[in-house]
Amino acid sequence: MLLPASVPAWAWPLLATGVLAVAAVVLQGRLLFGRTWRIRRTDPGPAGARRHSHAQWLQRPGGVRLQGWLTVPVGGAAPRRLLLWLGGRNEHVAWTPDLAGWLPDDCALLAFNYRGLGRSTGWPSEAACVADAEACAAWGLAQLGLPPTALHLAGRSLGTGVAMQLAARLATAGRPAAGLVLITPLKSLRAVLRRHPVFAWLTPWLRSPLDSMAAARALRGEVLVLLAEHDRQVPHAHSLALADALRRAGARVTVHRLPGTNHRSLARTPTAMACLGGWLAARALASRA
Repeated sequence: MLLPASVPAWAWPLLATGVLAVAAVVLQGRLLFGRTWRIRRTDPGPAGARRHSHAQWLQRPGGVRLQGWLTVPVGGAAPRRLLLWLGGRNEHVAWTPDLAGWLPDDCALLAFNYRGLGRSTGWPSEAACVADAEACAAWGLAQLGLPPTALHLAGRSLGTGVAMQLAARLATAGRPAAGLVLITPLKSLRAVLRRHPVFAWLTPWLRSPLDSMAAARALRGEVLVLLAEHDRQVPHAHSLALADALRRAGARVTVHRLPGTNHRSLARTPTAMACLGGWLAARALASRA
């Protein structure tokens, strides 16, 4: 066994690099899904006063507990649809009741923090978070007494990868989501990391690839894609490539690029939230036609 004094000086940087590399591979779930530092609230929308939010906890196998919020319309008919929101990296989804004020009056909104974010426990990974998202969707539909056909999915940035995997899983099981909203969507997490000067080397050992291009082959429904005017994290070329893959699979894709926005601000801007709400309202009208 080498003692510290017997290690040549030139070897210390190599040892340190090796330790950091092993730590990054082992801890990649935390690195990729991030941590939540604060809740970023936004404009509660024109229907904010007609929404009521309930804090929720969902128990998962292994003693994991997920922290979430269910926001429902009040003072009218019971909701006929459920939108499940899947947040981005470092996103604390306690802000989503604000988004609910922009949704149609027949639509409830459900969001849970990923494992390890907010007060959710457990360790995040693609497999765990997609399974959690499926359980959250089933729980929300059961709480509201809604059928699987009432489910819509929305994901932002990293959450678009989770949304795509869940949408493909549901479609393959014969229970496709009624609609899919992708905000600054990525082709895959591997494609994003290849562009990152710090994390590019991690791609060969990536255990959570979130390969949306592969998932796109299973989807045939309605898809809304929202792009920021300026996006340094996810290039427009990546998002548009995914939109093209969805169209080739048979999905009906609508793409909007919203001026005055960037990757971080897009989801919480009134224009984007109104666009999402308007798209959902149009889907309801189309289904009744």
